[in-house]
Amino acid sequence: MDYKNILKLISENLYCGIFIVDKNGKVIFYNQSINDLAGLNVENAVGKHMLEIFPKLTEETSTILRTLKTGEGLKNYVQNYYNYQDKRVTILSSTVPYYENGQLEGVVEIFSDVDKYNNMSQSKSSKSFMENTIYTLDDIIGNSKGKKELKNKIKKTANSNSPVLVYGETGTGKELVVQCLHSESTRRNKPFIAQNCAAIPSTLFESILFGTALGSFTGAKDSKGLIEAAEGGTLFLDEINSMDITLQAKLLRFLQEGYIRRLGENKCHEVDVRVIAALNEDPYDAIEAGTLRKDLFYRLSVINFSLPPLRENKKDIVEISNYFLNFFNNKLNKEIKGFSDEVLEFFKSYDWPGNVRELKHSIEYAVNITESSFISKSDLPDYFKLKNKKINVVEIDELKTDDSSSFMSLSEQVDQFERKVIINALKQYDCNISKTSKKLGLPRQTLYYKMDKLSIKMDKTLD
Repeated sequence: MDYKNILKLISENLYCGIFIVDKNGKVIFYNQSINDLAGLNVENAVGKHMLEIFPKLTEETSTILRTLKTGEGLKNYVQNYYNYQDKRVTILSSTVPYYENGQLEGVVEIFSDVDKYNNMSQSKSSKSFMENTIYTLDDIIGNSKGKKELKNKIKKTANSNSPVLVYGETGTGKELVVQCLHSESTRRNKPFIAQNCAAIPSTLFESILFGTALGSFTGAKDSKGLIEAAEGGTLFLDEINSMDITLQAKLLRFLQEGYIRRLGENKCHEVDVRVIAALNEDPYDAIEAGTLRKDLFYRLSVINFSLPPLRENKKDIVEISNYFLNFFNNKLNKEIKGFSDEVLEFFKSYDWPGNVRELKHSIEYAVNITESSFISKSDLPDYFKLKNKKINVVEIDELKTDDSSSFMSLSEQVDQFERKVIINALKQYDCNISKTSKKLGLPRQTLYYKMDKLSIKMDKTLD
């Protein structure tokens, strides 16, 4: 039996599209699905880089290239893009990294029409959609008081229909909590649809969220949006503070009334969906910055989860570290027994600005690198060795006397004052540009501009 031809026959008669790319982002396999969502044939795909095929995508917006960069897959991800024929399509995709001997060698992506998926999810033949989520309460690792309280709160609120707001720094496990709320609820067999609000241009987001009516704009058809696609289940909106303020008002109306109106349509549709939103900063800071409506915040935060950074929850670090070690031992076919005492002490003392995600990736790196039975400090990523960051200032001709300001113009005095303020802030936050810019109330680009103008340079030195 010719299995290669059988596989080809199957792939050509699927409603799902399949991309397989190598580690460089070049397509090595593509099937032209029956509904031809990609608008592409095999000859135009194989051997080409993804960005050559879809020039409007970027390394950040392409799920395939993102998975190649991070090594982490995406499951049932709703994305919108312009296909090879420059037609905007909405798809549901699952993107899986492919490893050989512990090395990332490529990515497989399977994608289908989001409306077809939603229709399937409502059919009587569909038994279970637990594959929509990959996390359960068992994936929340740790026995500290804080972790026990978190699990208990998820159990108590999972079956509520009230909206939820989850906030915490990047890498603290917001999507883990969100997926647990879905998998623990009676909605577990219905769709779970996640969408990062920052990944879609604001001009397109309204039609993607609420759907479109036939003829509402050139080329528009009757199409369900994310809210309707999640009927009966859960809609997760990440980085809600990236959503346009006007659209936030329309989302608020839906949360209050339970009805949506597609773009260009007069009639309303009642939708049963639980909305969970997340953001990676304090919501009050977002409100003050004007990126989150205060009324939407109050409606979303009927139930809220504030996730502490790892540096404030170090009691669980050893248990989390051992969990990731076992995970990567299995994934990479290794048999590493544990960590040296020096590594565990370092883990407990380190601030973990990237939180649990940084810890996970650090352990993955060490498991790949180490040649011994125990991970030592030399096996950790090189950037851990960067300490004692120093700020070397390229001095401009300054007078050091107390009355030096009397020889300066007003603009020179202002520059000197700004320079001192910026240097002190950089020292306070250990040269962290994001924290410094936030402290000073400046956009990052403005801070970089002022540092260049005022001859402030940073050098990182090794021990």
